[in-house]
Formats: sequence, C-alpha cells, structure tokens
Amino acid sequence: MTTKMMMMISKKPNFGKAEQAAFELLKINNVQELPVKVKKLAKNFSNLKIKTYSWFAKTHDMTLEEVCEFANSDEGCCWYIKSKNKYIILYNDKVENVGRIRWTIAHELGHFMLKHNEMSDKSVYARNSLTEEEYEVFEKEANCFARNLLAPPQIVYVLRPQSPHVVSDLFDISLEAATNVFTFLNNGLQRGISYSRNHTILRIFESFIFKYKHAKTCNNCSYYFVGKDTHYCPICGDQSFTKGEVDNMIYSKIELNEHSRAIQCPHCTNEHIVGDYCQVCGKYLVNKCSGYSIEQLHGQMQEPWHNLSNSCGEELSGDARFCHKCGSTSTFLESGTLTQWEEEKFPEREGQRHLQAVGSNNFVNISDDDLPF
Repeated sequence: MTTKMMMMISKKPNFGKAEQAAFELLKINNVQELPVKVKKLAKNFSNLKIKTYSWFAKTHDMTLEEVCEFANSDEGCCWYIKSKNKYIILYNDKVENVGRIRWTIAHELGHFMLKHNEMSDKSVYARNSLTEEEYEVFEKEANCFARNLLAPPQIVYVLRPQSPHVVSDLFDISLEAATNVFTFLNNGLQRGISYSRNHTILRIFESFIFKYKHAKTCNNCSYYFVGKDTHYCPICGDQSFTKGEVDNMIYSKIELNEHSRAIQCPHCTNEHIVGDYCQVCGKYLVNKCSGYSIEQLHGQMQEPWHNLSNSCGEELSGDARFCHKCGSTSTFLESGTLTQWEEEKFPEREGQRHLQAVGSNNFVNISDDDLPF
C-alpha cells in the first residue's frame, strides 16, 4: 500500500460522509418509496453488479464454502477488480433472513460508494489485511451508510414507529438491525439531536410519509384511500377506518381533470366539454359535495340537486359517492353517474334483488282448473 493511500484512511469514521453518500445513492436512483429495493440500486453504475454466492460458485466451479472463504465472509463482500475498474457485490443467498440479506447488500454498497477498496488497495479487504483501527473505520462507515440507506433516522423519527418490530416490517430489515436503528434513534434524541432538520431526506420520501400517515381502509366497504382531512369514506360514507392498507376494493370511477370535471361525458360520451354541463345532454359533469344526505338520494327535492345550496363546496375524486369532509352524497351519486357501492361490493345481492323484482312484476295467478293434474 502506498504512503498516499495510507494517508487517505482516516483514523475516525466519517459518518457525515457516509450519510451523504447514502442520500446521494437514493437521489441517483430516484427512490421515493420504502422499503428501498436495494438490489436495483446498481443499475445506474456501469462498473457495478450485484450477484449471489450461488452464481459465483457456479460460474467459478466452487463450493459455497469456498466462496465464503474467498469473500472472507459468510454473508457478503464488495469485490474490486482493479485492472478493469469493476465492482461486484456478492451476497449469500442461502441466508434465510431476507432482511439480513438486504442489510448486507446495503452495507457492501457503502463500501462501493465510499471507495473503501480503492483506499485500502484491496480487491476484497478483510480484518487480517488491515489494522484493527482501519477495519473498524470502514465497517462503521458502511454500517452508517446502510442505516441511512434502508432506514434513515429522520424518516424513522417522522413516522414514529412504536417498536423495533414495526421498524422491521416498515423497512424490511432484520429484527436485530431494526432494534439497533430503534436504539440509535432514541439515544440520539436523548442527546438532543433534531432529526427533523434534514429536509433533503424528508423531501426524498415526502409522498411516502404522507401516504403512511394518512392512508386508511374503510371497515365497511373495504375501500383503501389516502386523505389528510378525511372524516367519511368517499365510497360508502362510513366513519370506521383502519390505518394503512388492510384491503383494497376497487370501485368504478369517472376520469376527471384537475378541477374534478369529467374529461368525457359519462352519459352521452361527448368529448368536447365546455363548462360544467355537457352541451349535448345537459348532465352536470363536476363531482363535488351535493349537500344532501343519503336518505334524500333521488328523492323529491325542493330544488334541482345541482344547485348545491347546501354543499360544503368540496371537490371530489372520480369514484367518490360521498363527500369525505362532511359526509353528504356526491353529485355523481345523486345524478346516477355512479352506482351505489353495494352494487359493486355485493353483486350477488343485487342480482337476487333483481330476480325478486322481476318475479314480483311477472306474477301470474293460476287457478286450480289450470293445473295439469
């Protein structure tokens, strides 16, 4: 190892550098959802591949034990081919814990992003090829990188999971890693660290954070939706929800523009829409709060329903039967543009009702004289 290379290895871990490298990798890959799909993070680097121990063993006619010996690890390594300036991250696909595999890959990505192989001038560096101090520096930086890549403390802080088990499920990491992340966060908070100040990582996962905080499933009609100020289910008007996606019943909807107006008239298929009413059939084309209750649906009203004198004014989505804000029916439900949710959730019931109605309407009175016996 040259004197220049030796000087590049710091005696203390540069956690700030590791953190920034993790955020940079997330931005390069335009990652916005959790858990991070860690195996896909190599796609933007022409000199990096992620492969399994099984692939390496088959390619080089080796046993799995021999691969572990080559890698100096039973779990993974970052292999640097200096002559070609190529990197291969190898991970042991025989490890049963998927969360542990994900952490291993993230850890080795840390070595790649922080150029540890080049700094140490090692193709596959090991504890016995470096001083204990140098090895510890690289390992701590790679672990810091993995933590900020898979479970950024700023995101953990904002989402406020109540236990390591929740952290494990949310970020798809092992319970051991989740416990370390959970402990790391709490220790930082006790030392007065403000994790909410890093706006870079918060912006990266802005949409995910909003979805996680405000996603819910209606316990009545199984509709899954995301809404911050939602007091009523947009489909059935119920107020009983479960946090997150428990189920996801898809209901029919009308394609709308940014002003909640139908792009095409759902009644006569007119595509040349001007204003809020269809100029061909006269139907109202904006889905918003009607101001009426479900009991008044299609009933005798004092004024045309589209007058909206009692409406709270909330514009609604293309599948909304009810106003999520005040619980009134939607204009699309009032006008018959959208069917009532039960017809789609329980089609067999509606079919039975139809048969009963048809049967009652076609009842024939047969006397005893008409019987064939």
